Amino acid sequence: MNKKINNLSLADLKTGDVFKIIDFDKSCGNFKYRLQDLGIHKGQMGQILNKTLFGPVEFEIDGRKIAIGRGMSKKIFVKKFNCPIL
Repeated sequence: MNKKINNLSLADLKTGDVFKIIDFDKSCGNFKYRLQDLGIHKGQMGQILNKTLFGPVEFEIDGRKIAIGRGMSKKIFVKKFNCPIL
């Protein structure tokens, strides 16, 4: 896993947390392209809308609501911010 020190994955965040995407796990070659098809890119800011113990992680980026599985969310590395944007 290419997780960098002090970086969190999208799966580590809680409902309401604000984040900026900084990197993706590079172990799966097609993963980056699957995210691009969903409109998810490095540098984007977003906010977690819903994250429960089980089920998908729901978040908003650029006014779009997106839900992805936990496995995918563990491969998206983010920087957490303390201010709400929505």
